[in-house]
Amino acid sequence: TVPTSYNEAELVKLKDLNCWKVFHAVADFNTTMAQGNIGTTLAKAWAEKAELATFLCGQADATSDSYTAAFFAVNAWGKGIMDGDECCNMVRAPYCLAMQQSLSTVAVGILIGAVILMFVGATLASCIMRPAKAEQRKPLKEVKITSGFGEEMSAEDDVGTLKDELQHTWLQSSCLRALPGAEDLACSTAGIFACLQAGFGFQKDNARNQYEHLLSLWRSHCATVADRAVQEKAPVEETGLLVEALGDLHAELLEGFTVWRSKFYRCKATMGGREPPAPATEFRSARATDVPDLEVSRGAAEESRRLLTEVAVYLLVWGEAGNARFMPEVLYFLTELLLASDSVSPEELYGADAVGPVGPGTPYHSNLFLSKVIRPIYNVIFDEWYDRIDLDPKDGRDVKKLREGFDTYLPPDVANYDDWNELFCDPERLAQGIILHDGTCLFEQQHPQRFAALHRVDWVVSLDRYETKTHREVHSLWGVFATTHRIWLLHALLFLTGICYISGDSPDTSSGKIFLQGNTPAVRFASIGLLVPLHGLLWSFARWETTSHTALRWNRTLCSSLQSISYSILWVLPVFTYAAVRYLEFKGEHASAGFVNMSIALVLHYDVSVLGLLTHLLIPGRPSDRLWGLTSVPVRQRICRYIFWIVVLGLKFYMSLVIFSAVAEETTTLDLVHLGREPISEISRVWYSTSWGSDILEWLSLWGMSFFLFVADTGLWYQAGCTCLGVVFIVTRRHHFALEHTASKIPERFSKKVFTFSASAGGGRQRGGSKRGAPLSAYFPMMWDRIMEQMRSEDKCDNEVWHEQSFNVRVVAAGPRSGADGAINSSGGALAAEDSGVLSEPRTPSELSRSDMSSVQLTLQPSESSGTELGSDDGVKVPGMFNRGDSIIDLAVMSGTYTSRASNNAEMRWRLNSIARSLSMPMPMPFRAPYIPGITVLIPHLKEDILMMKEDLYSGSEDTVPLIDWVKARYPDEFKAFTARMQATPQWNVDGSNKSGRWSDYTDGQWQAISVWASMRLQTLWRTVAGMSLYHSVLQCHYEAQTDERSALARADVWDPSDCFTCLVSMQLYRTFTPTQLDHTNRMFAKFPSSLKVAFIDFAEKNITAEADAVHQRQRRRYFSCLIDHSCALLPNGHRAPKFRIELPGFPILGDGKSDNQNHAIPFMRGAFCQCIDSNQGAYFEQMLLLPCVLGEFRTRSRGESQAKRIIGLPEHITSDLGSVGDFAAGSELAFGTVLQRSHAVLGARMHYGHPDIMNKQYMMQQGGVSKATKTLNLSEDIFAGMDFMLRGNGRRIRHCEYFYLTKGRDLGFNAVMSFFSKISSGTGEQILTRQMFRLSQILHLPEALAFHYAHAGYYLTQAFISLSMPVTLSVWLLVLAADCEDTFQAYMNCPSATAEQAMATVLSAWCSWVLVFFLFVQTLPLVAQMWMEMGLKAALWRMVKQWLTCSWCFFIFQAKLVGFYIVNEIRYGGATYVSTGRGLPTQRSPFIGKLSKATGSFEKVGGLYLDYAALTYYDGAKLLLTAVLATTLRGFAGSSVWTFVVLTIFSWLYAPFLFNPYQFSKCYFLDDLRSWWSFFFCEGSSHWIEWFDRTQLKPRRGFRHSVWDIKALLGYFALAVWFSIVNQKLVLYQHIYSTDSKDWIWQVLAVCPPVVLSIGYCLVVALLEGVVGCCRCMAAKARRAAAAGGASCPQPIQHRHVIPMPLSAMVVVALEIAEAVVPFYEIEQRGWRRTFIATLILKFLLFSLCLFLAESVLKRQYFGRLGLCGRPLNLFVHANRLARDLAISAFLFWTLAVGVLLNTLNEALCPSFNFHQFLIYRARPLRPHPDLAS
Repeated sequence: TVPTSYNEAELVKLKDLNCWKVFHAVADFNTTMAQGNIGTTLAKAWAEKAELATFLCGQADATSDSYTAAFFAVNAWGKGIMDGDECCNMVRAPYCLAMQQSLSTVAVGILIGAVILMFVGATLASCIMRPAKAEQRKPLKEVKITSGFGEEMSAEDDVGTLKDELQHTWLQSSCLRALPGAEDLACSTAGIFACLQAGFGFQKDNARNQYEHLLSLWRSHCATVADRAVQEKAPVEETGLLVEALGDLHAELLEGFTVWRSKFYRCKATMGGREPPAPATEFRSARATDVPDLEVSRGAAEESRRLLTEVAVYLLVWGEAGNARFMPEVLYFLTELLLASDSVSPEELYGADAVGPVGPGTPYHSNLFLSKVIRPIYNVIFDEWYDRIDLDPKDGRDVKKLREGFDTYLPPDVANYDDWNELFCDPERLAQGIILHDGTCLFEQQHPQRFAALHRVDWVVSLDRYETKTHREVHSLWGVFATTHRIWLLHALLFLTGICYISGDSPDTSSGKIFLQGNTPAVRFASIGLLVPLHGLLWSFARWETTSHTALRWNRTLCSSLQSISYSILWVLPVFTYAAVRYLEFKGEHASAGFVNMSIALVLHYDVSVLGLLTHLLIPGRPSDRLWGLTSVPVRQRICRYIFWIVVLGLKFYMSLVIFSAVAEETTTLDLVHLGREPISEISRVWYSTSWGSDILEWLSLWGMSFFLFVADTGLWYQAGCTCLGVVFIVTRRHHFALEHTASKIPERFSKKVFTFSASAGGGRQRGGSKRGAPLSAYFPMMWDRIMEQMRSEDKCDNEVWHEQSFNVRVVAAGPRSGADGAINSSGGALAAEDSGVLSEPRTPSELSRSDMSSVQLTLQPSESSGTELGSDDGVKVPGMFNRGDSIIDLAVMSGTYTSRASNNAEMRWRLNSIARSLSMPMPMPFRAPYIPGITVLIPHLKEDILMMKEDLYSGSEDTVPLIDWVKARYPDEFKAFTARMQATPQWNVDGSNKSGRWSDYTDGQWQAISVWASMRLQTLWRTVAGMSLYHSVLQCHYEAQTDERSALARADVWDPSDCFTCLVSMQLYRTFTPTQLDHTNRMFAKFPSSLKVAFIDFAEKNITAEADAVHQRQRRRYFSCLIDHSCALLPNGHRAPKFRIELPGFPILGDGKSDNQNHAIPFMRGAFCQCIDSNQGAYFEQMLLLPCVLGEFRTRSRGESQAKRIIGLPEHITSDLGSVGDFAAGSELAFGTVLQRSHAVLGARMHYGHPDIMNKQYMMQQGGVSKATKTLNLSEDIFAGMDFMLRGNGRRIRHCEYFYLTKGRDLGFNAVMSFFSKISSGTGEQILTRQMFRLSQILHLPEALAFHYAHAGYYLTQAFISLSMPVTLSVWLLVLAADCEDTFQAYMNCPSATAEQAMATVLSAWCSWVLVFFLFVQTLPLVAQMWMEMGLKAALWRMVKQWLTCSWCFFIFQAKLVGFYIVNEIRYGGATYVSTGRGLPTQRSPFIGKLSKATGSFEKVGGLYLDYAALTYYDGAKLLLTAVLATTLRGFAGSSVWTFVVLTIFSWLYAPFLFNPYQFSKCYFLDDLRSWWSFFFCEGSSHWIEWFDRTQLKPRRGFRHSVWDIKALLGYFALAVWFSIVNQKLVLYQHIYSTDSKDWIWQVLAVCPPVVLSIGYCLVVALLEGVVGCCRCMAAKARRAAAAGGASCPQPIQHRHVIPMPLSAMVVVALEIAEAVVPFYEIEQRGWRRTFIATLILKFLLFSLCLFLAESVLKRQYFGRLGLCGRPLNLFVHANRLARDLAISAFLFWTLAVGVLLNTLNEALCPSFNFHQFLIYRARPLRPHPDLAS
């Protein structure tokens, strides 16, 4: 029938459409019949249809009535041609409708609905069916351990002896002894520590260590207090300095404790709501000690004693807490109970006698505080995650065994440090949660008796996960969505706004029909409000999924309930208001419902929608998300952040509108159904139609692709915005950026900013005038000479440049520092440089008598070109770099950098420019010596090289280039300078000069020097310690140049730089070091005796007292944290006797290593500040001179100011830029650490990244340390320090400063770089699920939350989206091409005016090329900007060009793919582990598959580039290549730009590892790869491949349910539905054309059958045959054994011993599957329906992939192994298909790489001296293997 609502024009259009289809169908009939390719029956049926249809169209043309004509035309097509199965009575797409429900459409709907329903059901089940409390804990296996005697301990000293020892430490070793009142305070402090140690059972070494720690903190606070007077230019009053500093120390160290205690006392459940104790309250236990009063008032003395006691108690508890240090509130709890305790004896406190003196043969006992308080808590932590600790039989090291099911990640309901700590943050929960063994609560005891009851606490019950778990780390999309929901909402809001904007009104709104999107713009945009309830539902569910039952129960208060109800009502309201709007629209223009008309309804709807969106975006957090208050942000700064994001998102939105318009035009061009423009009345009658469903799914695919790409590029916009912001910010900081020659300003600025307090040069004036020049420090020339001397000693320059760029000042005694002139004719002093011409090695300053210092007459003189230059009136030679003039253009291009010849050494030029840039930036006034606070540099060490050896550098038998040759080639000028320096020393050529130039001719003594030289250029611990120990030299220089001589601390017998600086290396494995490692460590002690200390973990076997000491039953040892330094005795075995040996509660490394290694060493840190450094870093002397300025960032004007609560972020200079890959990695790290970090700090998103940030250690102690250590969850441990710092708020800030640099080495080889990114990507996947990232994402204001996301997790998610953008785009492209009309019988299809190829070309050109171009541009933009600011525009552009020419695009595309794989894989499966990447030079070639032994032909090593990256990139690269080929087959074209990036992506995914692999295309290696490839796949029954596949890809990850309802599977189901709808529509039409029976469904049935029937049948036959053969072999073996020995049982047949070789089975299985998929539909392709044929094959492939996926999921189940022979067919089916895939892809890669081998061979033959591939990798002429030549 024809709708009666159509007007005249629509009826004419309907008539013309149907008759056009009839005439063209008849023409196609005639053409096909003329070709004679059809049978007689079909030809007859066609003729009858054509006759009837033509007659009806003739009737339509003959009648004058439009409605009758349309009726005849519709029936001509519907009855005449389509036999009544289809009716084309619509004037808009899809034009034709099926007359009955399409089974395929219904099937698609059922499939999608079932998938969604089961996915939601599975998710709900995972929430509702959480383990109950009784089911949480599983019994662990007991391990019996043979006990023995521990180490014999010497007799313990009594309290008085310890007190005397501690007092002696103060009065003899500490610089505080020089301050007034030191003796009284020393006596008081020593007495308190001794009393606490004896009364509460602390370890004596812990007391000794923490006493030293307290003195170092005290000294630091004396410095900060005195500095306040120095800043005000007032004399420092040292009389009360110690007492004043004690108050500051207590205020900062115990700020967190004070806040916690205040909350604790106010809680009625814990303390009845009382106030904290009065300040004058004494500690009862300390009254037993004879503590003399201070020489102050009694009240002040009592206050000081109270402060000292609280600090001492906290430090002793903290120092002995071990892993409990990660839970700071737990320590506060213990500290409070200990302070309140009225018991003073171990019998009363612990119910046991104190550990008394022990003699020889007496078994070792743990001290009582450790065994009764700390260790029970530790045992609960250990049992929560681990089963036991085993010993490695090879090296005796400890091996952790996780509990069953915890291998990949900790289950979401398992408690961790944060959960337990939050129990102690909440006094209400704490009061009910701490249960004694008798079932009573601890808080039923009186407060003074609670500590004495601690040893009776049942910690297993009290810390049970069911009661303590708060945040669930759910590895699913719900966990990700809970954290990032605001990001998705904002994108959905912008996307829908853009769609509504470009969609426009429906074209025929005048007809009176109501369209789905609405008839007016107001109604259309009103639909955006439905995001509010949808988002509210999803986010509420995600939040509920990630919140434990305990947290839900405790958060269920009246206030929170009312808030939840209010939010729910607000979020639901838009549904009702929108329904009212649509109802009124349906009723008509002037309709109303009561007093509400359309205008009021729209206003109301917009109001509630906007309010709902604002609550989602601006205030999504709940009170439970804020344990502490955030630090407030100035309004002006927040406005700037909002402006930044408005600009960034505005530009992104504007550009996206252009692309949205292109997509909208494409959907119009393709004549697809526009869902929004569909009349509501017609949807109900067309939804079941095959063509309508197909159009809708195609339309959704196009817009789904658009939304995906819209989300993908936001991170790129943010990075581009950060680059611009960073440039603007640094320009504002450097006021004369690019307009001055910064090097010429060094003397003036150095004197003003660094040597602020030193005497100025006397009386200089500017030439030609009477005005005095800028004052210059008299010590600057000598300091500059010392800087140049350091560079010479590091071989950064030769002797000529050294003397040329030095002042060459000689200083003699010249009387007092009154500015009198002194003769400049002799050398001497630490600041003075030697003039010996040779420096044997880098050295530290010698001691210098301050009476030898003199000033030098220096002035700033006018220069013709640059304003001023440095001159001298005393004949002193001024370095030429200070008198440099440049034109304005040169300065602008070169950014004011120093470009004249200071040295040919690039690093020296960078260093000189860097110090000049640093001095041009604002920086705080430095601390003045001796008032410089203390700092400790902490360097964790595991297995990194300490010092290179000759064997590492050169062995004399290399078949490749020796490492020393690479180092020498990388630093040729430095090796030349080194040789010149060393040849002038008598020790260099003891046995005569080495003139042969051969490495083998160097003596062992010479090799030691060469090894040190090479170690300083490689990433070794020696280099790191040598660099960081420069702090010691720098502090001495500041003391000599500008100390306050009036201070008692400045006396020569008191001052010691070691009081201000400690270099602490945490050598976790020192106990198991080899003799070589011990020798290298002792060499470091000898080289750096004053500053270097080493912390390590010692162990001793458990003894008979272990059970009484509560040592964990499933640990075999006791563990100790030890400290050694140069003064410790050297033992016969090469170790050193510990200075401190503090027993730990158990095995300390419970996390992923680094954080626990830092944690055990933290108690040995000294000073108030700390800097965490990795063992691949170094330092520069001239940069270290700015340390007092950097510490000035923490300066406070009064006690309690928030200025001290800071993390100071610092940039790094990346030095490891050898070769292309090294340069790419170094460039990325450089940009990240400078321009991006600068912008992140401005936007409030900068966190802590471990190094080289400087932190106030006291505040880090209050949040659990400098990192987090939960296994797997905190793999990226450093960033959590910054997140916790931000969460604790209360004035805490993270600041980024760029005037202080350290150096850093990065990974150089391709595999090493990718391993690094795999580690941090996996760590980021875990970060997203943590409570820190979740809570920050909720409570931060919107601009900070956006910046925080895209600076961290969003960066990696953007990489994942970008890597997926090409497959998504190509898949949709292929879908549209396959859905287009065939070349014949187009009348049967809805063919648009333009082809699908033309329509997709527009979209692909807009989307695909834009995203990838933008991605590659943004990857290099930050580096270019930073290089411009550092080295000039020319250097920046040249580096960018070099990167592009050396295939940086290939590297970054591959990197994005790898990052995306790992972060998504981590969220889905977990499994993140610490990856030791190694940082050696990229000189070793990685094989293709593995390495074969030349002698035996068997594998020496299985592993190579193919096996490393097959699952990561090669499989997807092959799929992408196949997709591109299919698109080409379907005549897809989209312009050269699109295909360029398609090819680049495919090439990068497939060939990047080989492109950057040294010697990849060498002929000899290619033949080795060929042999290993053949052996891997075809030899030994393919056992090598089977083992690799089972281990890496088929290993158990999750169960069947998790695999099936994984997000990847869900997307696969959707793709299956889309392709099925396309195929079904075309097969229905094909059936109507070529089948006489219109009800024949054979084609649809064949289409939905996966091509696995024949292959599974083959597997069944083979499995049966193998079983029969196996039984025959068993029977034969049994008969032989029976004949020989009387019978034996038949063994189980070997699983992988196949009768038919596995490769052959793989080929047969794949051949059968291809035949089963192709043969039934080959007829379709033969008749010209190529698009239908390819679409059918794709559908078959998807069905086959689904079957294979399900089969693999079954194989992953643990029960599969119990199936035995019954499971063999399925096992063979999976392995055969996967082997075929690996064979095909590896063979394709291998033989395409053979082209490169051929070209490389031609290269070697035609030009042996130049290898293009090696030049591409190293950017230099390649070295040749000449192992004997040194030059």
